[in-house]
Amino acid sequence: MTSLLLRLLLAGAQPGTVMVLPPTGIARDAEQAWVGEAVSDLLPRELARLNVPAIDRFDRLRAHEALAIPPVSLTRATSIRIAEALGASRIVVGSYEAQGASLSLSLRILDVGRGALSTPLIAEGPTESLPGLVRNLAWDIALSGPTPITTTRDAFLGPAPSSPYTLVALRSFGQALASRDAGARRKLLKAALAASPSFDEARIALGRMQVEARESAAALDTLARVSQGSFISRQGRFLAGRAQLDLGRYREAAGVFAALSVEAPTPGVLNNYALALLRAGEGSVGERASDVLRKAVEAGPGLADLPFNLGWALLTEGDGDAAAFWMRGVVRDDPRDAHARIVLVWSLRQAGRAEEADAEWKPLVARAPSYEPLATADLGRRFERVMVSENPPVLDQDRWGDAQMAASHVGRAEKLAEAGDSEGALRELNQAAYLDPYGARVHLQLARLHHARSDSEKALGELRMSLWCREDTAVRAELAALLKEVGRNGEARTEAERALKGDPQNADARRVLGER
Repeated sequence: MTSLLLRLLLAGAQPGTVMVLPPTGIARDAEQAWVGEAVSDLLPRELARLNVPAIDRFDRLRAHEALAIPPVSLTRATSIRIAEALGASRIVVGSYEAQGASLSLSLRILDVGRGALSTPLIAEGPTESLPGLVRNLAWDIALSGPTPITTTRDAFLGPAPSSPYTLVALRSFGQALASRDAGARRKLLKAALAASPSFDEARIALGRMQVEARESAAALDTLARVSQGSFISRQGRFLAGRAQLDLGRYREAAGVFAALSVEAPTPGVLNNYALALLRAGEGSVGERASDVLRKAVEAGPGLADLPFNLGWALLTEGDGDAAAFWMRGVVRDDPRDAHARIVLVWSLRQAGRAEEADAEWKPLVARAPSYEPLATADLGRRFERVMVSENPPVLDQDRWGDAQMAASHVGRAEKLAEAGDSEGALRELNQAAYLDPYGARVHLQLARLHHARSDSEKALGELRMSLWCREDTAVRAELAALLKEVGRNGEARTEAERALKGDPQNADARRVLGER
């Protein structure tokens, strides 16, 4: 079993990541059940304001669904299982007690690795002061973790407490979160906003509901009213970008996601930005969708939709070989993904590899004859996958331990090559490529080894695969130099010119072009 720390590193999660579970009512009063749900939504947001990595309530519930675990009455073992799946090393659990107009919150931190609980962190006050109580607890939780706090307590907590929201608004909001009925949730969120129009958390929740229901125009109207100065305004902009994608306003969506990516290039933002570019059409905006998606893959290792979208973008851009490379990886990881198999077939045919395409197509259509009309590529299909959150959870993290194992094979290969054992180095690198087919470093080392063994064609293929994984000006210049070495001067010039666009001073590319 992969250790928790290693899984955190592989998944890109930060040590100290917090998952918040709804605290339970001591009296088990159904009328007060809204308190726990409101805390589970508000507390991760307050932790994020302190730069403490915390799992958003929406992503936590998606994990519950994916793992087929009901989000109620969790045992400690089940809570730890969910936290490990989400890459969280700490879980916030606890209870609350409501007596008349007073509320007491008692939260504890469960260390996932050790299974140990902290002493209780307690906050008390009027029920309508719930947001302030949560903020105080967020400060205490942040102090107990590894993330450095860069502000003061007074600056974070602000002046003392008059509640920004009425009790009616808070209760309606919490009840909406607790409700399993979509119609009731909608009514309760609207009631919360009617009682407190500046309740941005409720507005975000309503906007998300509308986006998911494809009520995109209504969602834009709702989200436009989120305060631009609010800490959670970014969530509103992200959801608004999704709504614009649904409405076909691709250039507007690209503008929203481009601005968000400058602030913080999260996997979800980069993915949706690339899809907006793709749908807006080639040349309408400066960047290529495939280039943006490569950044997304690096930002979100383990997110299965990103390699699919990158393959789709490359196919749309006319690079069938690169598209087939990525789609083969998607099919290997999920053989049941029929859309990936279809796009793989289209990619192979675009690349002129008809026999391979037929070998993939025949068993697919034999199992599912309804796919027969898709024998010919139809790039107007909406196969690409829009992300619903900025940092979607990676639930199958053990599989991504392969990347760490691949890195160790590459390290051994480099030592063997230095010692003159090219056969041993080749074995190690082939194993690394099997474990991590998207590892740019793996393919680069294979290319150099094949070149040293005078197998130029294999070296060229591996250099191209390295570039399909990650654009790198130096590697492109190396490809240009090898193409010139084998007499393919036209291709060499093309690659050298592309390299110089990224680095006008690249000496290797200049030599290929005969420049000093």
